[in-house]
Amino acid sequence: MNATLLPEGVPLAGVVDERGVWTSEGLGDHDALPGRFVLPGLVDAHGHLSVGVGEDGSPRALSMEETRRNLARARESGITAIRDTGGPGGVTLRLLHDRQGDGGALLVSGRFLAPSGQYFPALYEPVEATDLVAAARAEIAAGARWVKLVADFPMMREGAPPPADAVPSYSIADVRDLVQAVHEAGARVAAHTTTTLAGELVAAGVDSIEHGNRLTESDVLELAARGGAWTPTLCALLLPWPGEDEGRRERRARLRERFSHLLGVAVERDLTILTGTDVVGDIATEVRLLTELGVPPRRALEAASGAALRYLDVTGLAEGRPANLISYHEDPREDPETLARPAAVIAQGSRIL
Repeated sequence: MNATLLPEGVPLAGVVDERGVWTSEGLGDHDALPGRFVLPGLVDAHGHLSVGVGEDGSPRALSMEETRRNLARARESGITAIRDTGGPGGVTLRLLHDRQGDGGALLVSGRFLAPSGQYFPALYEPVEATDLVAAARAEIAAGARWVKLVADFPMMREGAPPPADAVPSYSIADVRDLVQAVHEAGARVAAHTTTTLAGELVAAGVDSIEHGNRLTESDVLELAARGGAWTPTLCALLLPWPGEDEGRRERRARLRERFSHLLGVAVERDLTILTGTDVVGDIATEVRLLTELGVPPRRALEAASGAALRYLDVTGLAEGRPANLISYHEDPREDPETLARPAAVIAQGSRIL
């Protein structure tokens, strides 16, 4: 392969040998991979492989076979590393141990941690505060490297959230106990939050903020100072809904303005920004939205590749290691939608596309 390595824009020359290992030695007569630009893998840091959307628009639990198909589609699109941030019925934990030849990195959170009445009924079994730490430890023992805390959510009525603000799911004391136990077990905590609770969650030590609608500048600064991360899930929050009313359009516009400012602060303070599909999105659109909100193209690509790989402790393209790379005919720094058109995909040394 002779190409330009992104996002740095430096020359790249090497081969994927017969073991699937990347090496810069022994360059010679090898089949050439298509494409002129290369990323060391793409990352979906907020995926839900075992969650789909029902005919009525509400989330539904997927079967193991449907989950496998989601994983295969993700790999074919160039996503070599997935952090699955919660799913129903332990499906993704079973997938972790029965992946039928899938070669990419899969980091699984296991079940959603939420109390009764504060999440979508089809997707979880409630966990009350007294059982929170034990439930997290059980997921970690089963293979989870992250746990997913639903830190705030509206109180559900007839299976759907009402048009009201979310409320905390657990006390901050409970969250601190959870974080301590999870860290002691060698895992990390991803926290769903859409309210001003975000600041208390950051102070309690959660590792990543998911969504973060009501993050403040001081929250971003604190999260950056201790090496945390933010997954803003822009596709899920900022893209228009079919038939949305004027109120939602106005809320989207306000959130877009808020995120534009906060992402600028995040870039300035070197907070790790992560891209995540969250059921409804895709990485190319997520990167495009980051650039529209003022994130420089290189940093936006880092959020979907190098920076995300480093934060999640996943190997990208390294000498003597199984190769992870995606190649493109065009430069995604010029047009993020190029990310949706990979020329070749190799995950953990296996050619997928």
